[in-house]
Amino acid sequence: MWKVLIADDEPKIRRGLKGSLNWQDLDMEVVGEAADGEMAFDMANQLKPDILLLDICMPFLNGLQLVEQLRSSLENCMIIVITGYDEFAYAQQAVKLKVFDYLLKPVAKEQLMAVLTKAHSELALLHSKSRYINWADRQMKQNGGVLKESVFKQWITGLPAAEALEQLRYLGVQFSSVTGMILIKVIPKLNRSELIKEWDGPLLLFAVQNVIADLLSDWQPSEIFKDNADNFVILAPIHNYPAWLDLGSIFQQTVENRLKHIIITGQKQIEDIDTDVPEVYKELVAAVAVQENCTPVVLLCRQHIEMNYFKEELSLQEVAKTLQISPTYLSRLLKQETGISFVDYLTHVRVKKAIQLMNDPMIKLYEIAERVGYSSQHYFSTAFKKALGISPQEYRKRGWTVECRDKG
Repeated sequence: MWKVLIADDEPKIRRGLKGSLNWQDLDMEVVGEAADGEMAFDMANQLKPDILLLDICMPFLNGLQLVEQLRSSLENCMIIVITGYDEFAYAQQAVKLKVFDYLLKPVAKEQLMAVLTKAHSELALLHSKSRYINWADRQMKQNGGVLKESVFKQWITGLPAAEALEQLRYLGVQFSSVTGMILIKVIPKLNRSELIKEWDGPLLLFAVQNVIADLLSDWQPSEIFKDNADNFVILAPIHNYPAWLDLGSIFQQTVENRLKHIIITGQKQIEDIDTDVPEVYKELVAAVAVQENCTPVVLLCRQHIEMNYFKEELSLQEVAKTLQISPTYLSRLLKQETGISFVDYLTHVRVKKAIQLMNDPMIKLYEIAERVGYSSQHYFSTAFKKALGISPQEYRKRGWTVECRDKG
């Protein structure tokens, strides 16, 4: 039943309103009567009525003042003003306060019945909407992850950015002003230990996602979702460019250490979140596919270089020892699949990382040299110019878009 509170300073009026109708037939119950404005305020906050029959002229706090004070706490209450004052100013203020109806005394039984019936219908509609909103909110909380993943999948495969971003904002997704994408491919049958049994596919993906999500806790706001090929796609902020560049390698190393399995990663900064997401995604899919087609030994070699390129002492012998194969055999396989020697491939990786670091104008060239594994800026400049035909200083000065040719 809907709860009704009657507020009027005349006992006769209160008795008349209460006794003139069969409230039960209206699916209503009179839960209280107030003789002045202050009493009505206290009772309304305590009883939370659905309908308030209210006189304007009452002691201590008049009806319109009462409505103004109650609006925040009784937002959906149907307030029906009943007054003996037929003045336009009162009616105008009542309209501004969004009262449900405005009746003049004496009120005929039929007129009161009609207004209350209308209030009943309005309350039923509000209640129905409220239930739907609560249901929708529960569904959002329960299925928000599924909905987000669906929108992300559509976005990277062609959904217009404006539509995708609008839906994602509705789902509470936010992006940093500078955002990068990382693509992760899980290689289920390639692991570091013969003692590790082959994982069930979905279970391995679940485990990898948990590891990645844990590592992303310091990179917020970030999002991780699976594409239609079970690759993980990460959108993460770039607050610190050098640290972000190392994130892919950190993912690889952590998954390998914890799960003894190999993942392939590719990453790139998104210049414009409004337009570039699908294109960056396609580029990373292609780059990861090249690595995926390598033999296991070459793949592991490339992984090792990606995770250790910054070590000055990194060598063919050191990598071969880690992989437990001969340096000669590793060198031959790497040359067959990439077309270049170990030294050239290592230089290629270091130069590519250096170019990425150059996107941050705050990092000095000597710092970049140290970060990518060169003992001095001179050696770095020599290797850079040999690879690209232009020195790092000239590259930065001219702002050239020189591509470091990807060897796969």
